[in-house]
Amino acid sequence: MAARELTVGVLISFDFWPGYIEIFKQENLDYAVLDMEHSTCDLRTAEDLCRTARLLEFPLLIRPEASVHHLVKKYMDVGASGLMMPWTESWAHIETMRDAVFTPPLGRRGPGGPSIFANRSLDRKGWDEVESSFFLMFQVESQAGMRGVQQFAAADWVDATMLGPYDLSLNLSRWGLLDDPDVVEAIRQVRRDSEAVGRPCGMVCGSPEMANFWIKDGFPLMLIPDPSYLAQRQLKSFLSALREQR
Repeated sequence: MAARELTVGVLISFDFWPGYIEIFKQENLDYAVLDMEHSTCDLRTAEDLCRTARLLEFPLLIRPEASVHHLVKKYMDVGASGLMMPWTESWAHIETMRDAVFTPPLGRRGPGGPSIFANRSLDRKGWDEVESSFFLMFQVESQAGMRGVQQFAAADWVDATMLGPYDLSLNLSRWGLLDDPDVVEAIRQVRRDSEAVGRPCGMVCGSPEMANFWIKDGFPLMLIPDPSYLAQRQLKSFLSALREQR
């Protein structure tokens, strides 16, 4: 990502089988995001997925329900490689993320949780090694979020921004019309504001065609849908090809 090369991840929203992490690594995906905002995943399952990802050296981020200190801290304790923070609209949201992710002096997180056993040590050098590897990004999903992009992304520990295109379209009164000119321009403005402070901008894409459109538009970071959605698309294609043979 630092080299602005194409970086592709998958959002885990419905199916929490740890074996997917092995498949993602085998297929050369770059990362995954476990969605705790909209999914039914429980904390123990989230821990199992984080441990599997850590043992496979595959980056698994978590999308918390909201920028709330105790929620974010708990997800870091179970071993997330970083965060994708939804509905970021204020500097207070950014400060909450910082305080819950980092130990003092940068933040207010106290050491603990099952992932602590993966630390090389618990001294300052050990925590620096861990914290320097986190990947942190926030989602822009509203006009308020758009107005703060440059300020929020300028924090030196923020690695990227990510669109929340569907919610953004709702807040623009375009209700899922992602090709509407106003929505397209809003998405592009977020990318421009991110790049103005040296941060790459990501886009959530539901199809290869949509992804290719935004890659050509200058987005190096892609997030594709849950495996269940990909399975549905593949099943539809498989059955269509099968029926054509009859």
